[in-house]
Amino acid sequence: LKPSSSQGHVATKVAAIAMGCKQSRGSVTEFGTQSKPSKKLPRPVDDVLPHCCGLIQDRFAVAGVDGSVFFYSSDSPCLLGSFRAHSSAVNHLLHLPYDKLLTASADSTVRLWQVGAWLQTASDNHAVTGGVAQTTQTTQTTVTTQSTQRTQITQTTQTTQTFTIFEGHQMSVSAIDVLDPTDGSPKMFTGSRDCSVRLWDLATGEELFKNKILRNVVTAVRRLPGSSSVVAQASEDLQLRLWDTRAGLNTAHALHAGPNQLICLDVSDDGFYAVCGSKGFSRENCEVKVFDVRTGLRQIVATPCADQTIEALSVVGADRCIIAGKDSFVRCISLPEAQVVAERGPGPGCYTALGVQRQPDRGPVALLATAG
Repeated sequence: LKPSSSQGHVATKVAAIAMGCKQSRGSVTEFGTQSKPSKKLPRPVDDVLPHCCGLIQDRFAVAGVDGSVFFYSSDSPCLLGSFRAHSSAVNHLLHLPYDKLLTASADSTVRLWQVGAWLQTASDNHAVTGGVAQTTQTTQTTVTTQSTQRTQITQTTQTTQTFTIFEGHQMSVSAIDVLDPTDGSPKMFTGSRDCSVRLWDLATGEELFKNKILRNVVTAVRRLPGSSSVVAQASEDLQLRLWDTRAGLNTAHALHAGPNQLICLDVSDDGFYAVCGSKGFSRENCEVKVFDVRTGLRQIVATPCADQTIEALSVVGADRCIIAGKDSFVRCISLPEAQVVAERGPGPGCYTALGVQRQPDRGPVALLATAG
């Protein structure tokens, strides 16, 4: 995959972690069944793509700095379409059951979208015409109630509807997660550059609790699997925190996790370990750190795993995670040892985002976005 301009672009790869590996340098193997991606995907107009996530089947969503969300298919690699979700950059995406998509933005809001019908329409149009569904005309009607705003955006070819807008943060919203998306009254946890974390009623858009800590510029959040009340959070203040949401919004544990900022975070499937990637400009600074969260917070390992900032990290199995970073490599890391067991690169540019779908028949499928 080679860029045709300086603009951001996207590649799809099958992460064959346990099979189909070929030997590379040392004891590290190169993963993937092909030497390079099979097809270059049409690029969005953005220079940087901050985030991506898996949706249903072979679908992925990619966030853009112009406020757009782009939809891709991986089985027959193509750009299905896009729509304008925010007035500023989309920082984070989160797919929920029943074809819902949360988008967090630099415009200080979070929006909840129903995208199932849109995706089906876009897929059908692409199958028939091979074209890309895009937003060409938009009309917007806003109704304000006491606790929330509800906005419907009608497009020329299909409808994408936000039925809840979450407003309250004063600066860019950098991270989101939902405590229990299958619960009858699920709660959303958000973190922002305004140094606050907040808990929301996902159904109504009402802000339930807020906690602001000086210099707690939030970089990543992730709920602990198996828990409907505990969230791990990383920050630019070099602290890793566990939040307890059972009675308000309280810090259960906090640990100094420096000296380098942790900017991406995920939690192991069993909920035992928080796995973080750090910011840096050399091998010794770009670490994968693993923390035991069963009895508070305890760092058990910190391993240099990349040559530049680890921009994205995703757990993909019981004992594996994938990282992607500015050094143009994607790597498979063992857990909880945090050792590089497979890698692929260098890619066509700095990786800025990583989205993963777990497919039982062939393993995880990863979509990576690059800049430049």
